Amino acid sequence: MRQLQKIRQYQRLSVHYGFTPQLTTLADVAGVMLCSERHARTLLRQLAQSGWLSWNAQPGRGHRATLHCMATTHELSAPLMHACLEKGDYQSALQLADGDPASLHHIITPFLGGKWLKHQPTLRIPWHRPLTSLHPALHRRRAEQHIICAVHAGLTRYEPGQTQPVADLAHHWACSENGLRWHFYLRSGAHWHNGQPVSDDDILSAVQQLLADPARNSGLLHIAAVTLAAPWCLAINLHSADALLAHRLAHHACRLPHPRQPEVGAGPFTIARHHSHFLRLERQPWYFATHPLLHAIEFWRTGVATEKPAWITVGKGHVPQEAVTSTSGGFAWLMVNAKLPAALAASLRQQALSLTRQRFARRDDLQTRTEILPGMPVPDLPVPDNVALPTRLTLVGYDAPELRELAEKWRVQLQQRGCELHTNWKDRDGWYAPETLDEADLLLGDHLASGMAEFALAEWFVHEPAWSMALGEARWQTSKRQLMQHSDSEAHFHTHLTHLFQQLLAQGICTPLYHYRYRINALENVQDMVLTAGGWLDFTRAWLPPSAVL
Repeated sequence: MRQLQKIRQYQRLSVHYGFTPQLTTLADVAGVMLCSERHARTLLRQLAQSGWLSWNAQPGRGHRATLHCMATTHELSAPLMHACLEKGDYQSALQLADGDPASLHHIITPFLGGKWLKHQPTLRIPWHRPLTSLHPALHRRRAEQHIICAVHAGLTRYEPGQTQPVADLAHHWACSENGLRWHFYLRSGAHWHNGQPVSDDDILSAVQQLLADPARNSGLLHIAAVTLAAPWCLAINLHSADALLAHRLAHHACRLPHPRQPEVGAGPFTIARHHSHFLRLERQPWYFATHPLLHAIEFWRTGVATEKPAWITVGKGHVPQEAVTSTSGGFAWLMVNAKLPAALAASLRQQALSLTRQRFARRDDLQTRTEILPGMPVPDLPVPDNVALPTRLTLVGYDAPELRELAEKWRVQLQQRGCELHTNWKDRDGWYAPETLDEADLLLGDHLASGMAEFALAEWFVHEPAWSMALGEARWQTSKRQLMQHSDSEAHFHTHLTHLFQQLLAQGICTPLYHYRYRINALENVQDMVLTAGGWLDFTRAWLPPSAVL
């Protein structure tokens, strides 16, 4: 971009010479600009014609000239930033802001939300942090999980408002009477984002890669073999009956990238550009299902976090004309190390619950009355009196603002009673690193739910490493095996899961603290705001009215 290069050259001069007239030579200017004297003379003439500086040269070789820089870099770059943002060229605008997204925040607002860009409907979403790898994996943040499901197709998937999985790359499936053999009848005519046809061998290879990946296969270890029983018919044989296999395959970790090009998917949107500061998804022209009405989704990193992480503003950040809300089936929770004395554990649980209600009862983005399943509230447990505290406790927490706030108030309260609370905060990936939780006395985390509430709860129980500390490794492994044994039918599964969690709550092994109230701040020109179970806008349904009526 020539204008950006001119600004960069001028910036070098203004930093070196300041904004008062200075005597210098052409050779010195060329040294500052890192170019030849001939090119420096041309640049000085262009910058003077633009009115950015004055250059008064004296006749004769070696005479000193007067250079006066008259405009600040911000004055020059701001109009160009606006022009870049108007065109959707966020990367150039960020370059003008010296790579600092926060410095763009004050001018980026008018360009967010639903816009028609080159006659194509585009949704621009401000985001406060880099978006990490979009390859399907078991442990990701909520935004990455949602984007993975927009980019990659699976054998099955969830749709908002439906508790049962629906067809995706498999247009139909059937299970044998004994529950040990499943046939997934594959959709022909689908294409990868690169335009290549999706073959049945591609799907077989992608499923085999899924089953071989420890970061993705932990809920599928009961699969004995996967083969093509016939052209476009995938056969999955199990070691134990599982009536919920279609649910497991709808998980975002089970989405199927191209087996040889893992960044390529077959979902409704393709990744057009992905940098730490900018992500652009574009509608996939070869998508096999109903095409989205939006042409593109852009995430523009502003570097400014929202006050309420469960609320997503996809527009200007003003008071919205409309907001779409839902209460998460997941929840923030406390677990206590099984090695702590029972009386101490009960006292600590009650302290955490009391602090949660004191701090968050009036928050409109949190709900402190928790039901981990409909009709299954947190029971009131007896609390012993005058429990002696140790001199030190260690808390490991998932790094979320509300959990940090709770832990800090708890630390002060415990300190007044002679107990030092040491905290160690982990991001979503660090939480699952080996030995992260081994030395913890207390754990604060959250469970992100999507799809059928009961199945999401079971998946969390199977995959969450905190249960090993709270239950003990042997009991946790036994409980997981029993849960799988009761998956031969959905009725048996629901009955056993309900009984299991009633026991866990009654024993105080897990203490739910609050639910998030998800909210999408609707825009004046974005229609059909539908929330997924994970609290995100369903990209495939949203649309913009024609620009003439905006």
